[in-house]
Amino acid sequence: MKIQEIEDLLPRYFKNDLNKEERQKVEEWRDASDENGQLFNDTFNVWEGMEHLQRMKKYNSEKALVTINRKIETIKSPNLFTLLQKVAAVLILPLIITTLYFATKSPAHQMPETEWYTVKTPPGSRSEFLLPDGTKVYMNSKTSLSYPVAFNKATRDVKLTGEAYFEVAENKVQPFIVNTGKINIEVTGTEFKVSNYPEELLTEIVLASGSINLFQGVYSNEKEIIHSMLPGEKASFWSNENKLYLDNVDVEKYISWKEGILMFRDDSMKEVVRRLNRWFNIDIKLIGNDLDDYVYTATFEDESLTQILDLLKMSAPIEYSIKPRKKNDDKTFQKMEIEIRRK
Repeated sequence: MKIQEIEDLLPRYFKNDLNKEERQKVEEWRDASDENGQLFNDTFNVWEGMEHLQRMKKYNSEKALVTINRKIETIKSPNLFTLLQKVAAVLILPLIITTLYFATKSPAHQMPETEWYTVKTPPGSRSEFLLPDGTKVYMNSKTSLSYPVAFNKATRDVKLTGEAYFEVAENKVQPFIVNTGKINIEVTGTEFKVSNYPEELLTEIVLASGSINLFQGVYSNEKEIIHSMLPGEKASFWSNENKLYLDNVDVEKYISWKEGILMFRDDSMKEVVRRLNRWFNIDIKLIGNDLDDYVYTATFEDESLTQILDLLKMSAPIEYSIKPRKKNDDKTFQKMEIEIRRK
């Protein structure tokens, strides 16, 4: 399908304004390749931000999205994914800043301070934005962050599910609190990443600069400080053990994803598969238990999934097979499934 046709259909697809045949065309294009699927997710992420502003009657989201797509038309298709990521990153920031400006200027009866927003990053994509206090947040694949329209005078509370990197705006009298539900974080101004996916037992915190306090309980009501972290430390909290483990690590390995870089440093095959599944929104399965002894060190930036798998084959005696994608009853396709086994 030509990019011209896709750019015309996508805005209407997101508005649920297509007939059955047109929807099927979009979905077949989306499922035709990993690159198309990534482009679809990133475009939807941009659309959501526009829609939020449109509801405030300040923005014509459909016109803006078409304008963006017109610019994309002049770029060769292999660069679409990269361009859309940059467009999303540049566009989402001013959208959210503008949204927050009007929100905080609204009368109290229209926008009470107790109202919370939730921002989500779809599987297989990444995004960034600013919070009301100026804190910059990078969100990894399949991540949700909730925050109040206006922070209270005592603290700046947010709730995280998934993985995010925070560049916290300094304010020593109003601590920044990240609630994960398992272990919580108190900050006044620093940079760190938190990983807290609901399907995993692990909550992981890596400190890049400054210092943070890890605590359990409610911050304003007898919080229990567990540990004060220093730069270069990684804290791993396993909820099934209710125990915290501390290590000194190469911070870059844990935060490079925010720059679109996938970095492995002596990681097991199981860890490699876990991160690839999240990065590409796929389902890789290891066949057999004889791959656990292999570790990998590699850095990927612009490589496709197939290129990465082929490079892994050069480091260990493995082979992989891609299974045909199954179509659901609603005409959408299931995740790509890949099996990896020893040769």
